[in-house]
Amino acid sequence: MHILIAIIGLAALVLFWALRAHSTVRAVRELDRDTKGLQRKAKFGLQNLIGSPYSRIKDPRLAASILMIQLVRTGAPVTADEKMKILELISGTLKIEDPDAMFQKAWRYTKNRGFFSPMADEMVPMLRDRLTRYERLQLIDMLHQTASAYGEPSELQAGMIARMKRQLVQD
Repeated sequence: MHILIAIIGLAALVLFWALRAHSTVRAVRELDRDTKGLQRKAKFGLQNLIGSPYSRIKDPRLAASILMIQLVRTGAPVTADEKMKILELISGTLKIEDPDAMFQKAWRYTKNRGFFSPMADEMVPMLRDRLTRYERLQLIDMLHQTASAYGEPSELQAGMIARMKRQLVQD
């Protein structure tokens, strides 16, 4: 009889702790849901203080590599032809000794199906400060070449390049 009481007591204890853990998890989820706004404010406040990763880029060659990759990643995954064209431009026009390393570094800044324009907007001031007018036009040409590596540039890509050109060459 005392074994039966011990088993019932143990089962009650396990049930009590399971219910307690469940209510704790539910309370934490509710707290997380209630503080989403504060979490976003903290994130954007920190980002405004430190800046986004794109606004901290100071190397125009890295920025050009990022822009070429993001241009083709915006609509679809990067094709082999597009990657080869980007590597060719990185090693040729940009004169990077290790194009694969630059490609990998730039790749980490890009997002699959991410938006090109907001990223480019953050880099335009640095590019305008550090590049001559000829180099800016050369960057636009590299973007055209990248977009047409697999075929004709899409309407979206053409629009993004035109917008970037307007921002870069305005004086």
